[in-house]
Amino acid sequence: MRAYLDTNILAFMVGQDNGASISDDVKAIIKDYETLLFSSSVCFAELVHLIQIGKVRIPECKDIRRAANVALQRLSELGINMVATSGTHIDTLVDLPLYDDHRDPNDRMIIAQAISDRIPLVSSDRKFSRYERYGLDFIYNER
Repeated sequence: MRAYLDTNILAFMVGQDNGASISDDVKAIIKDYETLLFSSSVCFAELVHLIQIGKVRIPECKDIRRAANVALQRLSELGINMVATSGTHIDTLVDLPLYDDHRDPNDRMIIAQAISDRIPLVSSDRKFSRYERYGLDFIYNER
């Protein structure tokens, strides 16, 4: 299996939450050695931003720059492959509907990548389920 991990899942994996907000079903997917894990470069950038503004903390790191580096290193050690956005991803983004209550450009780009690459997307954001009719294979992380 392959799985794209949304920013909230990355934050739960490396931050002060220490995985407590990841459901048992999603933990099973992540821990399965047969699962190839991916995440958008957008998610990595969002994670760094969340660390910089103090919404995600790396408990053993007081320095924000060091905390961001530690988080990125941990994701690498966990085998999460960073996927850069491409023209194909942008083409898919253009075709996605723009919902009044879901206009976050980062979320929409992450969704477009998962649809384009035909890889299930794991997230705690229920709004992502709306995009299933547009080709998203969505796995909801029930917290």
